[in-house]
Amino acid sequence: MLEKGALLFKFKQPKEGSLDETHRTWFKQMQELGFLVSTSGCIFPYENFSSSSSSNKGRPRAHKVSFLFFKGAVPSAGTKRHQHGWPTAMQVSHLCHRKQCINPKHLVCEEQWKHLKRNYCGEEGRCNCGMKPKCVQTYHGEDWDYQDEWLRYDTEDYKAKVGALLSGLRYVILPRDHYASVDTRLKKRLDQERKRTSSSVVSEEEELFGEQSSSLSSPTPPPPLKKKKRW
Repeated sequence: MLEKGALLFKFKQPKEGSLDETHRTWFKQMQELGFLVSTSGCIFPYENFSSSSSSNKGRPRAHKVSFLFFKGAVPSAGTKRHQHGWPTAMQVSHLCHRKQCINPKHLVCEEQWKHLKRNYCGEEGRCNCGMKPKCVQTYHGEDWDYQDEWLRYDTEDYKAKVGALLSGLRYVILPRDHYASVDTRLKKRLDQERKRTSSSVVSEEEELFGEQSSSLSSPTPPPPLKKKKRW
């Protein structure tokens, strides 16, 4: 991801986010690989997190992982039916119409009929689907070329530009080599621990062999022979 222009983030979870440690772990794993940040405000994770592959071991797609982390669980639809019979199941919609985007500012939980209606937004070149909150951009098909421009580490004033897009979210942008330096420090600590363990084992062995050698060098003398009595 870094070679594609990704930035390394560390987001602070809001109070309304899910407290489930599994949900937090999913998001942590996703953010450690970095995010591609478009000048449109969309944030894209590593491709594997946006798929529904069976190898994901029960983990939902990236935008739902993000919703759980920032906004909590998706509420159930309840028993209320729409007056026209429209589908009322609760779904996570993209205000940007980009299925891979995980920017929580682009995610909203709403009834399915509203989610579907957003797919007919933008005939006049602006949001005209009538849904609230409004879409942040018009709808296009999956094969549409968005011509994304990424905010990278070498983009001038990239932190300020990211800040303008993610206002209201609490986060830090980590250095590009953050995890490499963490790995280096971890390796040093492990090496030091191995050395301490090794020296401790050597000391114990020396002590053990020292006791054995001292016992071998000074063997216990045999008992004295008894003299036979003469008659």
